[in-house]
Amino acid sequence: MSIQLEYFSNKLFFKTSKKLPNPVKFQLEFYGLKISEEDNQIYFSEDVDINIEELIDFLETNNLDVTKSDSVNQILENQKNKEVNFNKKIKILNNTKENFESNDFLEFCSKIDFLKRSLKQHQRKSLYHLSNADSAANFSVPGSGKTSVVLAFYESLKLKNEVDSIFLIGPKNCYYSWKTEFGYNLNRDPKLKILDENQEKRKIIYENFHNHEIYACHFQTVANDLLLLKEFLKIKKFLIVIDEAHNIKKVGGQWSNAILDLKHMSKYKVILTGTPMPQDFKDFYNYLDFLYPNNEIINSYEKAQIEVFMDNEKFNEAANLINTKIYPFYTRVTKKELGLSNPNFQKPYLIKMNPIEKKIHDAIITKIKFYSKKDYLKNIDLIQKIQRARMIRLRQTCSYVRNLITAIPSELRKGDENLLNDEDLLSLIANYDLNEKPAKIIKLKKITKDLIQNNEKVLIWATHLKTIDLIERELRSENINVSKITGNTKLEDRENIKDLFNDHLSDLDVIVANPQACSESISLHKACHHAIYYDMNYNTSEFLQSLDRIHRVGGSEDNPVFYHFLHYINSIDIKIYERVFEKANRQMQVIETDNITFSHPSDENTNDLYSDLNL
Repeated sequence: MSIQLEYFSNKLFFKTSKKLPNPVKFQLEFYGLKISEEDNQIYFSEDVDINIEELIDFLETNNLDVTKSDSVNQILENQKNKEVNFNKKIKILNNTKENFESNDFLEFCSKIDFLKRSLKQHQRKSLYHLSNADSAANFSVPGSGKTSVVLAFYESLKLKNEVDSIFLIGPKNCYYSWKTEFGYNLNRDPKLKILDENQEKRKIIYENFHNHEIYACHFQTVANDLLLLKEFLKIKKFLIVIDEAHNIKKVGGQWSNAILDLKHMSKYKVILTGTPMPQDFKDFYNYLDFLYPNNEIINSYEKAQIEVFMDNEKFNEAANLINTKIYPFYTRVTKKELGLSNPNFQKPYLIKMNPIEKKIHDAIITKIKFYSKKDYLKNIDLIQKIQRARMIRLRQTCSYVRNLITAIPSELRKGDENLLNDEDLLSLIANYDLNEKPAKIIKLKKITKDLIQNNEKVLIWATHLKTIDLIERELRSENINVSKITGNTKLEDRENIKDLFNDHLSDLDVIVANPQACSESISLHKACHHAIYYDMNYNTSEFLQSLDRIHRVGGSEDNPVFYHFLHYINSIDIKIYERVFEKANRQMQVIETDNITFSHPSDENTNDLYSDLNL
């Protein structure tokens, strides 16, 4: 059976002498073919990424005689040249990561004279790599100055008229940080434009030329405005930056797919994340596909190899293969390379509950133990939802009893429906503030006041919004100047709070924040060296991010930082703390090595924790 390959009108056509065998047809459909009912024609449109050489090998392996037109041969020649040139680039990038004593590197550093603030040595190394790569990832730990590296890269491109502006995609917390760092590094106002208005107003921006050096939007905005954005990105020459890029590592995710649709919109692209470790090795595919859409860095055969390794639990073999493939395309600075002071984790304060909160806590424990699991043995999913619901209720209790009136996620309510139906228990919860204050609050106020009297500023972490409001009220009652940052805090207000807190001379002594809103993309280390964890959840990644808010380059080199923890005796506080630190230690062992492809269990898995409590 013969197949003739032709290329015209931006499409690759297959003409077959007769119908293809079904196995071959199914494989071609996997590649993304379109089938014409007439003349047994099969074609690929130009927007389908396809390795023609790999496809021909597949056809010939299946005993199909392939005839190629001149235009197809020219494409194959171009692909071969592109592959040769890309392999040369890989060698160059490998050299840039390993030869920092070379004359080329020293000469490169001598030309970085356009910055207001000088780069540190590890930042110069990253910039050197990025400048040779055009598009690359930076997986350096939080607080290492990744933003400064990218701004230096941007300025070097702008001076050569290669780019006009930065198009920044990331979490909302990061926008104003980029504006601040822009001023520190480049000594001018980037005229930051945040694309957070309604879609009609965003459309006006997309359709007009504006003189902004940073345009910023959230991942969801890209998904909502994809077609408009693709047209907008053609208007100017952009450096596209994905900040906190671990938000797009999920293969097939809505945000991931939207970002990948922008992969051809600029020659210059940067991916930034301090937490690159995937839960699945496939999570790296999106990074590579976005940065190098015209080059198949990990081909389909290698991806299949990785899948086989994973299925057979040969994790080292999978890690070695993928590390070999991605090594040239990223730089990474570990914590120990930053020269920061060692963090000080204080022994947790063990606190005895006050009478009413203990009574409520013990009543809930009793109710949880009363519910037998045997009634649900035929429904594993329901068992897990019940366990998660009970964990939430225990955490709420140990934070602030009034949190128990807060509804938990709807999908968990079936596991929670009988837990709080006792009238006496409900009355104690409803009237709690009239009769008692949590013992933790009393201890927190003492620690905070002692620190403030020693001219220290304090960052307090709490998970629940009602707890944050309580802490804010109680500290203000002690004439302590305190602000809070939660998901409800406006971006402008967050930036003002951050600036005041980082000012040694300001009278803002305390910030209370929850990790969900404040653990990423915000620096609070300029004047603060103490963080207090009023309570914790079991999200290890958020915990590690939160630690780095006050332990960063530009303030933590000489100033030691201290972390304080408040735990109720014989409570879930202690178990969560132990579990989070166990996983954090495991992750940090990986973060501080060259192997970043570490697969770890989901932070939301609470089954083991539930067992630890003997419930």
